[in-house]
Amino acid sequence: MDAGTGQVLWSTTDPASGTASGPVTVANGVLFGGSTNAEGPIYAMDARTGKILCPNNTGATVYGGMSISDGCNYVGNGYKASVGFING
Repeated sequence: MDAGTGQVLWSTTDPASGTASGPVTVANGVLFGGSTNAEGPIYAMDARTGKILCPNNTGATVYGGMSISDGCNYVGNGYKASVGFING
């Protein structure tokens, strides 16, 4: 999104048909985002164009953002916990 005008510059659909519920992180011109798909894909995308540069599956859903430090990408993943009730 253009910060001055609010115009959408690009939009990228999740190839895994999930959603992106967490914040994105940008470092060195690369945008990192995760997916709620059960395989837990994370994507490195060109921040100027939205082109996916490198997908990687974490093995479980990604609901939060990522942290980048010293060339490493840190991400938490896991399934949503469900709460059950026992009648009686």
